[in-house]
Amino acid sequence: MTLGTAGIALVATMAPAANAAPASPHARYTEAQIAGMAPEKQEKLLAPLRAIADAADRAGSGSQADIYAGVRIDAPRETVHVYLTDLSRAAKFIKAASALDRRIDTGKITIVKAGHTRQEMHEVRDRLLAQEKAGKLPYKIHTVAVAADASTLEVAVDKPDVAAKTSAAARRNPDARSLAPATDVPVSFKQGQRISPAARTWADVRWKDGTPFIAGDVLTDGSQYCSAGLPAVRKSDNKPVMVTAAHCFANGLKIYTGSGTTPTFGKFYDGLNGQLGNYAGTVNGVSTNWDAEQLIGTDNNADVSETTGYKPVTGVAYSHNGDFVCQNGAASFFMKQETVCGIKVVNDDITYTLDTGWKVRGVEGTRLPGNPWTVAHGDSGSMVYTSNGSARQARGIVSALASPYQTNAGSYMYWTEATDIFNHFGLKLNPKT
Repeated sequence: MTLGTAGIALVATMAPAANAAPASPHARYTEAQIAGMAPEKQEKLLAPLRAIADAADRAGSGSQADIYAGVRIDAPRETVHVYLTDLSRAAKFIKAASALDRRIDTGKITIVKAGHTRQEMHEVRDRLLAQEKAGKLPYKIHTVAVAADASTLEVAVDKPDVAAKTSAAARRNPDARSLAPATDVPVSFKQGQRISPAARTWADVRWKDGTPFIAGDVLTDGSQYCSAGLPAVRKSDNKPVMVTAAHCFANGLKIYTGSGTTPTFGKFYDGLNGQLGNYAGTVNGVSTNWDAEQLIGTDNNADVSETTGYKPVTGVAYSHNGDFVCQNGAASFFMKQETVCGIKVVNDDITYTLDTGWKVRGVEGTRLPGNPWTVAHGDSGSMVYTSNGSARQARGIVSALASPYQTNAGSYMYWTEATDIFNHFGLKLNPKT
């Protein structure tokens, strides 16, 4: 059930710079075809759109925040939808985005009318989460997602009927207003599902690596197994820091690589042996909001392990709706899925509840029909990334998964963004590859 009035989403008739791009010289690709492309071919198609989305989002997070609702990459049509509440300022917005990146093709921007700003949506989201934390809601929140066009706040709960009735009653009853969403922001409630950390007790891929460690190496304390994710250094003193998922290991623990017999392909979960290999660092600093933690004590290089070798990682960026990403989790690799690509970003602004009880702000992605795999238990901490020519661009680290499942894999993947993690810890990507 949807409460309130949804915002109107209309493609605006604007100045030429705001219109959709002209027809492409090649036949239009479907989403399935784009998802199945080799990373290099996919990057050639998506790179211009990613640059536009990134510039628009930066403008919308800065000087244009009072009209900005969101962005969505429309890869088949080779355009980027930018959602604004005030169409009269579209030209000014495009100018602001262009000033942040002079290389973008503004002819590929399509301006769309939005009912609410992203700031307004975040205010309602934060209020709902605060009410739940204070024990004021008769239902449990699994996820809170902001629609790309800010038309609605999509709240997945354990009791959607109870949530809808509570909210509706609160709107009618002044004495219960604190339980109703603020202002006129539309809120829809739906049945939620458990969001499970993507970690598991088993032997991981890249079993016995040594220093310098890279993204995709196995990390274990002898019982829990995860993957190395973001090779970084501290901005203050350039000390190497490897980032993995916070739910993997407790603060202060010493972490190692795997050891002993490497697991057999297709039988990865049978390969658990609990043996400790090379020292990989000590957990020093945990962020539950970003489900990220720092490993300090050894060296690393900014490379990502893929199916047949390594690729350098030379940049960091946010994920945007409509884009496609890869992940190099250990479990997926050893379950014969190799490096998993073609994962579509379906919501770039979602807050979810882990089994640990943590509220995590991140991104949701999924496989398209025909693709057999997205993410598996044991992929936690691994790098989420895109192709950037012959190199790779980091997007974040695997945090969690949700059903429907295939074996130990989920169809929906959740990750936290590298830019947010780096800003929180005062890190930057290791310049050494």
